[in-house]
Amino acid sequence: MQIGPPMRRWMKQAAVVANAIYSGRTACSAKLLLGVAAAFCAVVGIYDVLTITLFLSGGPLIGPQRWVLFPDFLVFHAAARAFFEGNLSIIYDFSAFVAYENRIYIDRFPSPVGFRPFLYPPVWLLLILPVALLGVAAAYGAFMATTAAISFVLVGRSDIYGWLAVITSPAALWTMISGQNAFLTVGLFYGGMGLLTRSPAAAGILLGILSYKPQLWILIPVALVAGRHWKALAYTIGTALGLSLISLLVFGFDFWLRFFEMTREASSPEIVNMMFRDVSIYMTTILAAARILGVAPDVAGALHIAGALAGIGMVWFAFRRYSHSNERTAVLAAGTLLLTPYLVNYDMLMLMPAVVAIFRRRMTSRIYPLELLFFVGLWVIPNVGVRFNIYQMPLFPIFVVGFTYLAFITLRAMNQGTSPCWPFKG
Repeated sequence: MQIGPPMRRWMKQAAVVANAIYSGRTACSAKLLLGVAAAFCAVVGIYDVLTITLFLSGGPLIGPQRWVLFPDFLVFHAAARAFFEGNLSIIYDFSAFVAYENRIYIDRFPSPVGFRPFLYPPVWLLLILPVALLGVAAAYGAFMATTAAISFVLVGRSDIYGWLAVITSPAALWTMISGQNAFLTVGLFYGGMGLLTRSPAAAGILLGILSYKPQLWILIPVALVAGRHWKALAYTIGTALGLSLISLLVFGFDFWLRFFEMTREASSPEIVNMMFRDVSIYMTTILAAARILGVAPDVAGALHIAGALAGIGMVWFAFRRYSHSNERTAVLAAGTLLLTPYLVNYDMLMLMPAVVAIFRRRMTSRIYPLELLFFVGLWVIPNVGVRFNIYQMPLFPIFVVGFTYLAFITLRAMNQGTSPCWPFKG
């Protein structure tokens, strides 16, 4: 069989990449590697688009198997609907709210659900009230389209190719399957951090809105204090307090009291064990990994605290010592995922723009074979990690911890004018 000139050129380029990867001594061609990465993301993205299309249309499933469509969005829709029906008091009552969901979505649940609580603060309910004005399917479509559009306006316009990779990643697939708010989180977080030095007030407003998800917001004020971004901090806290005040006026003081009572109840051993029973296979944290491996709860908690303290320390050091950059933002994103004990795989979408930024930065330096494999694993872990959790081989924290370290050493090396010393050179 004769090989034509185009194929010979492609084989020659592939040989150059393979040789550079194999040697591990010479920086790979950034152009070639970025092209390979783009092709990889495109293939994964096509698979994800096809998967979600078949999932929502009732076609043959080729990806994750779920017994109900967009279950998390049903929780949002039910909470907003309960408000308009005058059932505000049931939203933070675990048993009453689940009974309400089973009643209004009887046509969507093959069998009654046992634990589908609304665990968000009143601010989130305030933001999603409009979804109750539509039927659940139309509301889901509008919600996902709107949050993706916000993400594009705040982040994607300045980096269309990076945004397309993120929005079609496996983490985005799980966001769509679950009906979650991760697109909005990405837009607010990276949009806010991107404006931090150019427009601190706008940055603070965006970051303050993110307070609807406290577990992903809690390190932002810490980072702003460490970086002495006082104006952005003031707007962040002011926006969070302003939204809380509006929700207090709309829902009343008793509703906020019920929220705090719910958070106390949700931290009880009974509820925590119930959450791990139902969602542990999707969880990404050190605590969840330790529990999956059978580690005693106290020891698992101690391991998670150690990881969280390390993440906080790196975030503080990064923002105290270094100026604004994508790499510094990546440290904050990764440290946030280390801090929170109850994150699931779609929350890793918050990490994906940081993964793109660090990968691009590494293309200007020296990248090693196992490092490339690490990036591949990090990109697909939101999907394949679920399967490993099922077989009691939790890999999620390995990638979160590894990326946190890689982002931190990349930031330091960039500011010192050296190449990051990645420990696994292959």
